[in-house]
Amino acid sequence: MSFNPRSDESEKGAYAHLEQSLVAPDEELQATTAIPMIEVVAPATLSEGYKFEAQLGDKTYQVIVPPGGIEAGQKFMVPMPSETLTESMMIPKIKVPVGQWKDGIFGCCAYGPFHNHCLMAAFCPMIAVGQVIHRLKLNIWGKPSSVAESTGVFQRIVAATLAYTAFIIMINVVCMPFDSAEGYVEPPSFIISLWVIRSMCHYIYLGFLIYITWNVRHHIRKTYAIPEGVKSGLEDLCCAVFCNHCTAAQMLRHTTDYDTYNATCCTEKGVPDDVPDIA
Repeated sequence: MSFNPRSDESEKGAYAHLEQSLVAPDEELQATTAIPMIEVVAPATLSEGYKFEAQLGDKTYQVIVPPGGIEAGQKFMVPMPSETLTESMMIPKIKVPVGQWKDGIFGCCAYGPFHNHCLMAAFCPMIAVGQVIHRLKLNIWGKPSSVAESTGVFQRIVAATLAYTAFIIMINVVCMPFDSAEGYVEPPSFIISLWVIRSMCHYIYLGFLIYITWNVRHHIRKTYAIPEGVKSGLEDLCCAVFCNHCTAAQMLRHTTDYDTYNATCCTEKGVPDDVPDIA
C-alpha cells in the first residue's frame, strides 16, 4: 500500500478548517452574551419612543417606550442599564409626575397664600409663566426650541413686562385728571390717543400672556402624558383664558418640588440656582 504524504496533509487541512468553523472567535462569543433585562410598570398610557424616568433601587434611569406603545399599568421588559453610565447621565433630576397633574388647578394655596409661587402667579403671571418656560427650555412663544432660541427667554419676558408696566404707569399719570374728573370733561385729542394706545397695549399684553400660557400648558400635558379632564381639545386654551393665574401657579408646582426646595420670586427657575433641573 503506497503512502501519499500530500493526501495526508490535505486531510489535516480540511479537519483544521472544520475545527475553525465550529469554534467561534472570542468577539463572536462575547456578542452572543445575554443582556440582562428588567421589568418596568408603565406609569401611564404612553406612545412609542416616549422617554420617562424609572426607579431601580436608589437610582433613577431613563426608559424608552418600546414599539407599539404601552398602556397604564402594563408590564414590559427593557435592557438593564449599564453600570458604566457617564456622569452626565447620573446628574440628579427633580421627578415630574407622569400621567396626571401633581395637583388641581385651584391648588394655588397648597403651600399657603403667601408662598412665593402663589404671589408670583397672582401679581406677575407673565414672569411666573416665564419661569416655567425657563425650566422646560422653551422659546419665547412657549414652544419646544433649540438651546440658542431658549437662552435668555426669561430675561426678555421680564424686560417686556417691566417696559409694559412703566409705559402704562406713565400714560395713567398723564391721563389721571381726565380719568378721575367728575362729570364729563372734553379731553384733548392727545389724551384720546393715549387712551387708545393704552387699550391696545393692554390687549396685546393680555393676548401674549394667554397665548404662551396655552402653549406651555399644552407642552406639559404632551410631554408628561397628562390626558385632558374633558376631551374637548380646548382645555388648555380655556385654562389660559379663564383661569390664567391659577394655571400659572399649577404649572409652577408641577415642574419643581416645593416640598423640598424653597420658592424664589424673580429668579429664572423660581427656585434657588443650585436646585436640580427637572427630569
